[in-house]
Amino acid sequence: MPSNVIEESRRLPALSQLGVSPALLQMASGQLPHPALVSCSSGAPYYLYHGAEAPDGPQVLPLWDIADQVIAIRARASGLEYICFSIEAPDEVEQLASTEQGFWATQFDFMYELDMEIETLHAVAQAVGYRFLQMQLDSREAVESQLRSSSRHSAWLSGLVASIDATR
Repeated sequence: MPSNVIEESRRLPALSQLGVSPALLQMASGQLPHPALVSCSSGAPYYLYHGAEAPDGPQVLPLWDIADQVIAIRARASGLEYICFSIEAPDEVEQLASTEQGFWATQFDFMYELDMEIETLHAVAQAVGYRFLQMQLDSREAVESQLRSSSRHSAWLSGLVASIDATR
């Protein structure tokens, strides 16, 4: 196990101390607050506790794995950072958000991209306490025709997450 990854036995208590929601803590323990969340997680983290490398820098608290990706939180001087990285390239870290609500925006975007029914998205939002789903759907609808390229989609999502993170 890399030295900057929190010990597996201390992971859930540490996440709880960071103030993550009960729903996020539940997902981090390998349980799903709603069945549709299976698209976002393949269960409790495995890779970092079985030989995979973590990115250099602050201590990493893995939330879960999805395919060959690790979803994690790390604390920086500026605050929390929700991140994603591949076990194949651990130093190529993607910062997803700096708040849990901003993080959920990325997960709901992923589920939307999977063509999940709007009613299901609303049910999942209620199950995890995501407060910005309607704003996200309205924003997406307003710019949908402009999101055809991945760079435009990425810019839109980054802006949305930044606006949600700013509400702290």
